Amino acid sequence: TRSQWKHYNAVCYFLAAFATPLVFSVHSVVSWDFAMSIVPGWHTTIFGPYFVAGAIFSGCAMVMTLVIPTRTIFRLEKYITHDHMESLAKLTLFTGLIVTYSYAVEYLVAGIGNNMFEKAMMSITDGYRLHGPYQPWVLIMIFCNCIVPLTFFIRKLRRNIGFLFVTSILINVGMWFERFNIITTSLSHEYNPYSWGLYNAPTLWDLGIMSGSFGFFSTLFLLFARTLPILAITEIKETQ
Repeated sequence: TRSQWKHYNAVCYFLAAFATPLVFSVHSVVSWDFAMSIVPGWHTTIFGPYFVAGAIFSGCAMVMTLVIPTRTIFRLEKYITHDHMESLAKLTLFTGLIVTYSYAVEYLVAGIGNNMFEKAMMSITDGYRLHGPYQPWVLIMIFCNCIVPLTFFIRKLRRNIGFLFVTSILINVGMWFERFNIITTSLSHEYNPYSWGLYNAPTLWDLGIMSGSFGFFSTLFLLFARTLPILAITEIKETQ
């Protein structure tokens, strides 16, 4: 009945409202684990909002990556419309601008500060992160996370399903390299020159853990799509 649909929707909205502060709390704690350290490249107060915005940013991109093939395979165009995808692209653009601002603050604050170790790591002119051996990965991160989302300012591209799919994959790649750059560059070039070193190539264990993570997530998602309704029945009824 209509009253049961409304009750079900109220429960869904409550759970969504409950999950939102959970996202903020979890990623804030993770970010402060980094920021409270004294490792160059981690010791910055921007990490709190930076990680929260980055989580929403990459989450929106991942939703597009999963929804677009599912929408096509199961023929859900009637329920997941271009308007839904455009709204998701707008949210991705908004959080992408926050991430871009966080990048700028991270580098500029280190540049104008008095911490010589932060300058050596984060300086725009000669910092290790932008001009060291990991420069290609940093540039890929900046391109995918800062430049690519700017295309969503164009309405025609926001409503192009194929373009959204490609863009979402690029954003996911950029966010993966963001985590890689944060961890690797700081740990490979810390205080003591004796401990400096390069992460030249992933080991067999690294590849196994990463591929296993992708496989585990894909398995759970496919099992979910196989056994549970992809769309809430209430939303389908409301559309009809």
